[in-house]
This record gives sequence, structure tokens and C-alpha cells, in this order.
Amino acid sequence: MNVEDSFPFKFWKKVVDNSLTGIHICDSDLILVYVNRIVETATGYSKEELIGNKVSILVAEEEKEEQIKIFSKVFEGETVSYESRYRRKDGEVRWVKGFAIPVKHEGGIYALGNWIDITRQKELEEKLKEDSELFRALVHDSPTPAYVISGNKFIYANKALQNLVGCSWDELKEMDPLQFIYPEDREMVEERYRERLAGKRKIETYSWRIMSRDGSIHWVAARPSRLIFEGHPAVASILIDTSDIHLLAEELKKSGEYLALINKILRHDILNDLTVIRGYIEIGGDELREIALSKIDRIQTLIKESKAIEEAIGSKQSVNLAEIVREVGKYYENQADVEYVLNDVFVEANQALYSVVDNLMRNAVMHSKKDRVKITIEVFSSGRFGVMRIKDDGVGIPDSLKEMVFEEGFSTSNSTGLGLYIVKKVIELLHGEIEVYDNEPTGAVFEIKIRKKQTSS
Repeated sequence: MNVEDSFPFKFWKKVVDNSLTGIHICDSDLILVYVNRIVETATGYSKEELIGNKVSILVAEEEKEEQIKIFSKVFEGETVSYESRYRRKDGEVRWVKGFAIPVKHEGGIYALGNWIDITRQKELEEKLKEDSELFRALVHDSPTPAYVISGNKFIYANKALQNLVGCSWDELKEMDPLQFIYPEDREMVEERYRERLAGKRKIETYSWRIMSRDGSIHWVAARPSRLIFEGHPAVASILIDTSDIHLLAEELKKSGEYLALINKILRHDILNDLTVIRGYIEIGGDELREIALSKIDRIQTLIKESKAIEEAIGSKQSVNLAEIVREVGKYYENQADVEYVLNDVFVEANQALYSVVDNLMRNAVMHSKKDRVKITIEVFSSGRFGVMRIKDDGVGIPDSLKEMVFEEGFSTSNSTGLGLYIVKKVIELLHGEIEVYDNEPTGAVFEIKIRKKQTSS
């Protein structure tokens, strides 16, 4: 019985001929001796065009050297897996993934190759690679913070966001994102996030504050959007740091308020006092002249206090707190026993600090109700702040008045009622803090904190 007429042979030949996997066989001279129908379909060549030709007819020019190495290994007895490009009859180059094995037949060795077309897969891989590179260039390595959040977890945070909050990705992915929201903004941000996650909120742009690990606060603006990530709803956004804009707006607002105060001082207080002086001078008399002179002194004080506001609105630079205290303090050493405990501390401020120190020392002398008050001034560093404490051993300030002393117009004497009010406003313009508390055993302590000058590393 002829082998080719036997059932097993016919059956397996039919299976191989009609297989959806490309199958070809070549001899040791790399001459094709068999191809199945899918090879014809995939390459555009007929069997007659392929059989008897070298296998190189199907190999893309860029792959010919590699194909020679592959077939050399096969004819040495190895089974080789590979990815390679082949060339169709019409010149189109496509990709295949396959393997080739050596087979023996009638004393000869042949290479049996099986392959499938993976061109579409390769195109997708290339597209993913391009998208990944684009994503890295536009998002991951961008200087603009970006994140994706699902549930109560970060599922992505780019380098800029990690730098903004001061945490690595390994730390962030274990943290609740809401812990970085400023407490006063947290409820609003969380409510909008939950609604957006549930698909109940449209895309919108809004602002909130973020707290970094080091305690610094940043204003950000964002337009969060909802997406599906690995089958779950998530919220993604790119943040724009608007801290400088908010700071500028706040500075302009304060500048407007303080310029209005200066205008009030000039137009109301000073003009009123000048009118009184004019009247007293016209009437004459020693007693009236004394009153007029006191009004002139008051005008000088008002002008000095107005100047302090003008200076505080100006630009800031590095100033030495201890040096300012030494310069101002020497003018009071004839009126008080002044003791210094000073360390050189450089803070972000300006010349307005001279008025602050002068006001506080004058306040200690004026309200001491003693022939000679003792004033102790300390300057030291505390974390990110430079601290100045001015202590006196006078009568002190009752608890009921401690907040009122910083209010506009508050006075227990014939002063302008603006001294401590302006002191507080100047400190606020310098982004500092001021508080008053009791000294021991008697007297008051005014404590001021101002951010230290940042040094470049």
C-alpha cells in the first residue's frame, strides 16, 4: 500500500495543509520543500513560487543575518524560538513569532518551521511604548504635580507631586491622600472627591491648600476628572501651584488696607491735630503752647508709625534681628535697665522691624509705672523661625486686655492708640506672629516669630 494513500498520512497532511499556523520545511541548503496554505495566504506567494526557492525569499532584508544564525543552530540539532520580520510578495514587511526544529528524513536533516503572524501585536507594543514614552515625558517627569486616587489610596503620583508633599512613592501609596489637605479645606475637597468618584459631579476647576510633610502650605488649582482604572472608579488630576498668586493677592489686599490706614492717619488724625495747633498758636499763652507742642510730638509719632507700614509693604531681604535690637535698644538705655541675651539670627524682613522694636520698648517704658523699668530682650533661633522676646518687669497687662491691646485705637494713655495695632499689622505683613503673655514675677512679654532667611545648599 502506498504510504500517501494510507489514512493516517492523508489525515495529517490535511491537518497540516489547513493549519492556521504557518508551516514550512527547508533542506540544509535552505531550499523550501514544503509550505502550507496559510504561508501562501500570509505571504501572497503560491506554493509553486515558493517551493524550490531559498527561504530567504521570505526574509526581510534586516533579518537575513539573524535567520542564517537561526537555521545554523537548527541544523546543529537545536530547537530555536524567534521573532522575526518577513517580506510579502507585494513588499510589505510583517512580523512573525515561531520556532524551528530539526527533523530527520531518509538520511537527511530538514528544518521544520512553525509561525504565526504577530504584526498587530507588535504594532500595539510599539504604540504602548510610544504612549509610555509620551506619558513619561508629559506627566511622570513633568514639573507639574499629577496624581490618580481610588478609594482612599494613591494609585499614581508623579515625581513633582512626591516633591511637593515631601514623600516618596513607596510612602505615598500607603497614605490617605486626604491627610495632605489643609484642615480648613479638607471637608470641601473630600465631599467633591466622593461625589466625583460616584459620577455625581461634573468636571470643574477649583482651589485648595496642600500641607507638605515639612509643614509648608501650598495653594493649588486643579480640574479633577473621573476615570475607570482596573475596573474601579478613580479620580485623576494635574495640579497647578498657585501659591504665588494667592500670596500676591493677599499682599495686595493687605497693602490696600494699610494704605487706607495711612490715608486715614494723614487725613483725619494729623489734620485734626494741625487744626488744634493752629488754633492754640493764634490764641497764644504758655499753657496753650505746651498743648500745641504735645500735638506736634503726636504728629511726629503718627508719621513714624505710618512710615513703618510703608516699609513693611516693601520688599523683604535678610536682616539680623540681634543687630536691630542692639541699634534700637541703645536709645532706651538712659530710660531703662536694658539687658541683652542675643544670638545672630537672619530673618526675611525689612526696615519696618526697627519700628516694631521701638514701639515695644517705648510701650514698656511708658506703661511700667516705675521710675526705671528693667527690659530684657532675647533673640534666638527656633526651627524655621527667628524669635524675639521683649520682657519688662512693669505692671503687666490684665488677661482681659491682652487681645484688645492690638486693636486699632486702643489706649490707656494719651498715645495715638495705633502703636501696638501697627506692630501687629507690620508683623503680619512680614508673615510673622506676635503674642503677649505674663512675665514672672511681674510685667509682660511680647514674643515675635519671623521666618528665617532660607540658605541655599
